[in-house]
Amino acid sequence: MAAIDTNDKRTVRVDFTPLVDLGFLLITFFIFTTQLSKPRAFGLHVPDDGELVDPSQTPESATITLQMKGNGVVDYFEGFESRPIQKGTLTLYNQNTLRDHLLNKRKRIIDQLHSDSNYTVLIAPGPDASYKEMIDVMDEMRILDIRKYVLVDATAQK
Repeated sequence: MAAIDTNDKRTVRVDFTPLVDLGFLLITFFIFTTQLSKPRAFGLHVPDDGELVDPSQTPESATITLQMKGNGVVDYFEGFESRPIQKGTLTLYNQNTLRDHLLNKRKRIIDQLHSDSNYTVLIAPGPDASYKEMIDVMDEMRILDIRKYVLVDATAQK
């Protein structure tokens, strides 16, 4: 067995430098080609200080105030708070929905004033109303193409 020499062992050395370069190239590729989710937001138009609208310019019959109570419950009154024309309670997600009532209100305004240009919705989120509910109400304004809506501080009304 002397013909086999066991002392002549070679060590195998693997160079990882190209593998590290390849890793960084892959990471760079995925960073540049991945599209991150874009923030979705809708524009909120706010009047300038000089453009404040006098509430008496809006007809009483074309105004509705939505008081958000939380859990999808919305109290409303049509007209001005001192002498409401109609009062009631609506829900955002079930029967007797907000959308149905706002569409019905628009129809009544068009029948009475022959235009819905003065249709104004005052939105007053209460302390128990969630952010999602407020956004859902704002989405309803966009879906129903209500052009005049105002966010009102519910605690300031009291």
